[in-house]
Amino acid sequence: MDAEGSRRSPVNRRRGFGGGRLTIVCLSLLLVLSLAGGALLGASDDAKDTGRDSIYKYLTLWEEVLRHIRGSYVEETDGRSLTAGAMDGVTDALDPFSVYVPASEVESYRAAREVGRRHSGALVLKERGTAYVVAVDGGSPAAIAGLEPGDIVAGINGRSSRAMPLWELRRQLAGPVGSELALELVRRGSSVEANLKLDEYEPLPPEFEEVRGVGVLRIPSFGSGTAARVETLLDGYAGDSLLIDLRGVAGGSAEAAYAVAGLFASGELGSLIDREDRKLETFEGAGGLYSGDIDVLTDRSSQGPAEILTAVLREAVDADHSGESTFGYAGTLRQIELPNGGGVLETTAAFYTDPEGERLNDRLRVSNDRRLSAFLFGESEDRLDPVLQEALDLIPDILEAPADPNEQ
Repeated sequence: MDAEGSRRSPVNRRRGFGGGRLTIVCLSLLLVLSLAGGALLGASDDAKDTGRDSIYKYLTLWEEVLRHIRGSYVEETDGRSLTAGAMDGVTDALDPFSVYVPASEVESYRAAREVGRRHSGALVLKERGTAYVVAVDGGSPAAIAGLEPGDIVAGINGRSSRAMPLWELRRQLAGPVGSELALELVRRGSSVEANLKLDEYEPLPPEFEEVRGVGVLRIPSFGSGTAARVETLLDGYAGDSLLIDLRGVAGGSAEAAYAVAGLFASGELGSLIDREDRKLETFEGAGGLYSGDIDVLTDRSSQGPAEILTAVLREAVDADHSGESTFGYAGTLRQIELPNGGGVLETTAAFYTDPEGERLNDRLRVSNDRRLSAFLFGESEDRLDPVLQEALDLIPDILEAPADPNEQ
């Protein structure tokens, strides 16, 4: 995801299903899933549909491909395994959050979804067969174990992650409290081992401090009490500039993000819209908490609610956007039951930022206002947080009055 104009990840991703036979398999099964579970958000619009005959054409093609594989492949093949693997490829082609779950694992995966990241603090996704860490919550077991955003998860407890579908990876990370996972990681080309002990933890609350005359608001997570905490922290702050730091913030409550945005901006802030362009929910704010200049700082891990807040502030109060382009995903997931007892977890609606209907992640994943060179070089000996320092340097008031070089 390092190419500008596309979502970022350790995998240089292009939207494709793979080559040769798997391409045909996945294309065919995408239509199968559409028939069995309803129209997928990533499928073609009705206006572009070529008719029902095309569906049956692909189903016939799928049957023919499967027959040739069974008859010609050098080893005996398992039709169920081929179908399950193709379905994994279908959901992987939709987005990193969609997943196919076989019938035998639906209940255990449902339980794992309820746990989510509460036992690990790590958001791990899988794209084109590669599992990688998107974000790590501060103070979580994953942070204690030393996991970092961008780490490739090569193996778990001695088993290659490439052999694990996404549902199994998530179930491993949502295991019982006290469970230990031996992780094999690849970090910037080097092999790293980590021991992750699952445990309950409390997400860090928002924090506020003034740095070099600028208010810095750090929001590590978005929950039910986030907006109230932000309002309390900024009560009485009258500085000319405010920097909102959303680096490494992935997941959480979209409603909480809109509630925070509503402290700064008034009127309609955005909507949740489904495939048929129906507004499922509209969010509004009263504004008035702060009237100075706002700069939002993000990185590649900023995802979901962090992207919602960034997009709304850019649109509604003309906030600047520094750092790196965000991950590029803000939507809602729904589990579709399939006739065979399995399930597909798919994106069924997305957040939009303005009345003109620009999809939120299309706006944010493409570019930002100011990219920071400090992301390329990391921490230095004389600057505790070089990215934050460079972001502060770009605020106009700081440029007019440079800080003492010895000040952190």
